Amino acid sequence: MRQYQPIWIKLKSMPLKDAQVKGVSVTANALLHPRILKAVVKEKWLDLGYKIQTDPRKTILTHEIKHSVITFRLHYQINTIGKDCI
Repeated sequence: MRQYQPIWIKLKSMPLKDAQVKGVSVTANALLHPRILKAVVKEKWLDLGYKIQTDPRKTILTHEIKHSVITFRLHYQINTIGKDCI
């Protein structure tokens, strides 16, 4: 298991409402914040099974930084790209 994969696994396994409101918080030194952000975004990008599982919906990963705490949240929206192009 990769180092930051547990953050993504916990976030995607949360109920929809909790993932949008609570999210997953991580405390780290401010110098490590860019690395953590990049790694969690990469974990989401690599998770092809999750993308297929949530196919009609698009998942958006957001974050909020307050001092040394990073809070990741997952938002869902209906994917409407391509329906109007035909």
